[in-house]
Amino acid sequence: MSDRQAIVDVLSNYATGLDARDWVLWRSVFIDEVIFDLSSWNGVAPRPLNTDRVVAAQARIFAELAETQHFFTNHRVTIDGDKARVQAHMRAEHWLANPGIEGTDRYTMFGYYDDQLVRTDAGWKIAQMQLNVTRTEGNRWVMEEAERRARAKRDAQR
Repeated sequence: MSDRQAIVDVLSNYATGLDARDWVLWRSVFIDEVIFDLSSWNGVAPRPLNTDRVVAAQARIFAELAETQHFFTNHRVTIDGDKARVQAHMRAEHWLANPGIEGTDRYTMFGYYDDQLVRTDAGWKIAQMQLNVTRTEGNRWVMEEAERRARAKRDAQR
């Protein structure tokens, strides 16, 4: 398999892992400490995070969503030795389970990812992930409510 195809497959596994709630698969696309830059969506400055903790948090949040569907297209891959960059357009659909709210239970993000990858003994892995949201549709409260429910369940277990 070519490096380019292997890198595109990393993004496919990222999306499939999230949508299938396959946290082992989703974890497999990252190195152990990843710089997550979601600032275009949540305003939080990018910083290195422990990947296992991120996976655990995402698993709790996504358990509150009825369904998700992530799409990547128009992959632009640049490889420089054991480092690579992939830019890909994205669309991410999120539906809240048991919304109990007026309005839509759907939230869609549009934009692109700009990711830095490194070659490891286990293949290409994401070292830095930058989400660039260019527009949204639907109810942003869907994601906020999923996070709130996940935190409440986590806190109740403590």
